[in-house]
Amino acid sequence: MTIIERLQQYKELEPHKIALIVDDIQYTYGELYDAILSVDINNTSHIVNHTQSKETLKTKVLLIQELSFVEQLTQWLGALYKDNIPMVCHNEMDKAYVDELARIIAYEGVPPLADFGVLTSGTTGRPKPLWRRERSWRDFFDIQNNIFHINKDVKIFLQGSFSFTGVSNMVIAALWAGGTVVTTSSLRPSRWIQLIEEYNVDHIYALPTKLRLLVRHCKSNLSSIKYIIAGSQVLDRQLMEQLQHICPDMEFILYYGASELNYITYCTGKEWLEREGTVGRPFPTIQIAETDNVIYVTTKYHIEGIPNTYTVNDCGYIDSDGYLMFNGRAGDVINKGGYKISIPEMELYLQSLQGVSEVAIIDITDEIRGEDYVVYMVLDGEARLNEVIDFIHNKRPSVEWPKAIIEVPMLPLTECSKVDKRKLKEWYNKG
Repeated sequence: MTIIERLQQYKELEPHKIALIVDDIQYTYGELYDAILSVDINNTSHIVNHTQSKETLKTKVLLIQELSFVEQLTQWLGALYKDNIPMVCHNEMDKAYVDELARIIAYEGVPPLADFGVLTSGTTGRPKPLWRRERSWRDFFDIQNNIFHINKDVKIFLQGSFSFTGVSNMVIAALWAGGTVVTTSSLRPSRWIQLIEEYNVDHIYALPTKLRLLVRHCKSNLSSIKYIIAGSQVLDRQLMEQLQHICPDMEFILYYGASELNYITYCTGKEWLEREGTVGRPFPTIQIAETDNVIYVTTKYHIEGIPNTYTVNDCGYIDSDGYLMFNGRAGDVINKGGYKISIPEMELYLQSLQGVSEVAIIDITDEIRGEDYVVYMVLDGEARLNEVIDFIHNKRPSVEWPKAIIEVPMLPLTECSKVDKRKLKEWYNKG
């Protein structure tokens, strides 16, 4: 059964059940399916014609540039329904880059079996197109939904653009299960909390950057929350304890995945606390291996054009109990005059310090040592930057001291909820 056939089934069986809540507007499964049928692809922002191959009749790629979450979702589904290949552009992509992307797609073509495209998050460069078969998501939905406890009764809150692979996958997986997705365009945590309480939400899907914003602004218990699902960004014990405090009946689930490979490993909060730094054990049917500190993943739920065993050059090792201990992406290392400093490990250490709320490290060029790094830091209300600096200088060797530690009220985020390190570098270079 395809994604569209599944939604058609829900329209026929439970047309009045709520599928989507965007702020205070509710959409039933019947209304969602009717909206899919009414999508006019000729009004989609950018249509790219690519060379037709013998294996497929899909000759049009739809680059969807809508800012509205509902429009992003319905146009994506509408394109699937009409046998076109949708790709939702990141909101921050300007017209010049969308035009460039269209030329690249027209020139390079699309893999023969591709049903839709996704874009990388672009945190280290310009977003790049990746191509997927629908079944690379669809056939894994029941597996991931079982791990994440997502079923027809779920009400899951998330915030972000549908262009972010994690968001789009989670949304479609929840709809596949017949559940309800709750979201908002607002970046204000107070609005998130209001929606969670108003609609009795039981799941939250968010990266740690947004979870930190949530705990900072939450003044009451979110007693309806049963599960929090988080991606494998820098996590710390303090955040886990804060989440448990505001969501006393919550079970935390951490996952590790990649746009190229789908979900790879997962663990509970309890398992993470027992093995800080782990990203868990493999999902069912997924295999992992490590060679020379590089992680290799064997899965059939990957993008088009890569083998079943593949690496995205993430580093780590597998412990004696089969848990993957994650060390970050290869190249996330500062070579400071021959002394190597792991950026993920240093961020994790700084994040663990008393009074430190959020941390981000950027690498910089140093005339003497070749490379160095600068820390941007958000502190709790009682903490003082000079005290944090003194503590680091007393506890770490001088070669590991950052070039500078800059206090900011908030770290800038990309629309994919990751720290915008390009923006931080712009801030630093402007002095």
